[in-house]
Amino acid sequence: MKKVVVVDDDDDMRALMTLLLRNSYLVETARDGAEGLELVRRVHPDLVVLDLLMPRMHGFEVCRRIRADAGLSGVKILISSSKSYRNDVRTAVEETGADDYIVKPFDVVEFQRRVAAMLGEN
Repeated sequence: MKKVVVVDDDDDMRALMTLLLRNSYLVETARDGAEGLELVRRVHPDLVVLDLLMPRMHGFEVCRRIRADAGLSGVKILISSSKSYRNDVRTAVEETGADDYIVKPFDVVEFQRRVAAMLGEN
């Protein structure tokens, strides 16, 4: 079973994403960027769903560090952030090497479809 790490400081959003993914993937979660990066390095997931604005380390930095780590080169990154940060989301994809982004609030079917596509399950 493929592994997904969800990194988001919003408890409800983490719970929602976990609920949407747990029947198809092994899901682990982190509450902030620093915890998320540590988790990614430990479990080597297939996909990271990453919020941008979080305490201790923002998503831009987490993404950059994942991309700089040769041992994590195969990890896909889906940025998940609110509409008010849409330009920042595009910047994260372009400048940090994230694979895709989805704007919150998102349609749950679209979220599941994007995750499946990124994991080669379409």
